[in-house]
Amino acid sequence: MSKLYDVAAKKGRVTLSVNQDLLEKLEPYKQQINLSAQAEQLFGDLLVRLEHKAWAERNSSALQQHGKEILKNGLAGSEFMRV
Repeated sequence: MSKLYDVAAKKGRVTLSVNQDLLEKLEPYKQQINLSAQAEQLFGDLLVRLEHKAWAERNSSALQQHGKEILKNGLAGSEFMRV
């Protein structure tokens, strides 16, 4: 699968508000984690989910039609399936 964004692109800045209690609980681990890298990974995962959802919405009528065709005619090659 091709990347949805250029992972080697220049870094940008963003301002986030994060729950203070959560930040305080992470404090003892700050040497073990890279918050920027973690946020980037989460944003990347979010982008993938949003792109998949958008694709499904754009193609919903074709997917529904394909499902109807399968119900009507069965799957191509189903005669070769072992039961």
